[in-house]
Parts: sequence; structure tokens; C-alpha cells
Amino acid sequence: MQTLNTNLDLKLKRVFVRCDLDVPVENGLVKEAYRLEAALPTLNLLKQAGAKIIIAGHMGKPEGKLVYEFSTKQLLPFFNEKLGEGNFELLENLRFDSREETNDENYARELASKADIYVNESFATSHREHASIVGVPKYLPHFAGLQFAKEVENLSKVLKNPEKPFIAIIGGAKLESKKPVVSKFLQIADFVLLGQKLGLDWREPVPQNLVLPIDYNDQQWDIGPITAAKYAQIISTAKTIVWCGPMGVFEEPEHSMGTKAIGEAVVNSGAFSVAGGGNTVDALDRFGFFNKINFVSTGGSAMLEFLVNETLPGLEALNA
Repeated sequence: MQTLNTNLDLKLKRVFVRCDLDVPVENGLVKEAYRLEAALPTLNLLKQAGAKIIIAGHMGKPEGKLVYEFSTKQLLPFFNEKLGEGNFELLENLRFDSREETNDENYARELASKADIYVNESFATSHREHASIVGVPKYLPHFAGLQFAKEVENLSKVLKNPEKPFIAIIGGAKLESKKPVVSKFLQIADFVLLGQKLGLDWREPVPQNLVLPIDYNDQQWDIGPITAAKYAQIISTAKTIVWCGPMGVFEEPEHSMGTKAIGEAVVNSGAFSVAGGGNTVDALDRFGFFNKINFVSTGGSAMLEFLVNETLPGLEALNA
């Protein structure tokens, strides 16, 4: 995988940057800009190098239809402010064309014809075999964006040579979707700590390094204080931590204790920490832990799939 760098001759080159534009927008205002901001180092590198920047991506699930609430035009004010008006071209939502999600070869060629170089800066969508992720790189010189490269580097670090003790914290609501990553970490982590809902739904024999909640709050929507204290004690011994998913329904104050307690324990541990997946980013932001984690992934499902398979279709396309 080649990463975009300042040694490349990019002056006046048309660079198609597949960004992660799928952010919440209300009344024309971006409510959570983390994924957009993560692309700015790459976009600024291209701007300083004199490239002609083409920003492309999707919002929501319009299913091949023109749906205004998913129009990427809503992001123009953000990019105008960050990059300067006229310094880029922002393409309309790629998923307004149904050929994007079917990885149509002609559509990939159409997109590739707009540019001289392709850059993938959308790690969070790179588990999808879509035209802009795996099709366009076939026709252009291709590079990983700066954030994309950081994702691969940091997630690989917790898989290949994590400093021990290595603790994995897995939360969220759907055991079916988290089961593969739980199984993977049971093979390599010293302890795997499960959140409230996953712990309730676990029906299989419990391996020695799998730790389930032992008490819950009254409505079973959060781990209880005994579990939180036990988890915090285990986390305090860690040298490496990966955290995927909150402990409960943290959006409601009465069910936020567990997630907040785990966040405090992770930060206070001094361990190398990687977090992401599900609503973890929202939780980190809500409780003021975001800037205290060593690496926060932009990926949800993509992060989980990478942790399980150690690759993604979008990464394979960059390696081809």
C-alpha cells in the first residue's frame, strides 16, 4: 500500500479523493464533523501541492434516488471554511447512482475519467465492494490517504504485537455482529470484557479470559457498579487496550454510569488505547475522553471487519 506523500508531483493533477462524508447534518449544520476533519490533513497536503481536488463520497442510504436530505451539497460550507472556496470540487452523493453500490464497471470508469490520481480516505466505507472503493483504483495510480494509513497502522498494532497485558472491551447491542470480533480477541487478548447487552445474550461456555457483567442497573440497560469496579481493576493492569462499543444506553443519563466509568479507567490506565466502532466515538465525545485516547478510528463496521480479517476490500484494492 502506497501512502500519499509530499514527494509526489501533484501540481495541477486531478486527484479523486474518496472521503467519508456520511455525517449527521441538521438545518444545514454538521452535527459531528470528526470524519470530515480526519480527511483534512490529506486535503490540505493536496491543496499545498497545487493539485485539483475532487472530493467524493456518500451520505446515508438513498438507494439510487435523489434525496435532498442526503445531498453532499450540505457540506459545502464546511469545506469552504476549511479549504477555501474554489479550491476543490465536491461531487454529489455517489449513492444517488445505484451503480455505486453494485460496483458497476462502467460507473467506476466514469468516475476514474474525472481524475489522474485516486486517493482512498474513507476507511469507514472500505469494507464495501463499491465502485468508488474497489472499482476506481483499477484505472488510476492509487494511494492511501494519511488517515487511512493511520487506521491500518494503529489497528494492526493491536493485532500483531500488542504490549501485554492486552485488554479488549466489547460493547454495543448486537451480539451477532460483535461475535466475530469477540472470538478474534479471545484468541489474542488477556481479557475480553463484554458490555451489558452482549453479556446478557451470551449463551455459550465462558472461556477463562472472557469476563461477563455480574450486575446491571434496574432496567438492565447498563452494567452495574460492581461490574464497573471489576472491569476498572482489570483495565488498570493493561498495557494495550482496544475498545469497541459502549457498555449500555449511555445517551440516557441514568444509564451512562458504566460507559463513563470504563472511559475513565481506560484513560487512567496509561495504556496504549485504540477506540472506535458503534457509538464509541459519540460516547468519548460526550464524556470528554476523545482527546485522551491514543487513536480513535473513523470506522464502525469497517474497524470491526479489519480487526477480524486484518484486511478490507478497499485495502486490497490499494494493494493491487
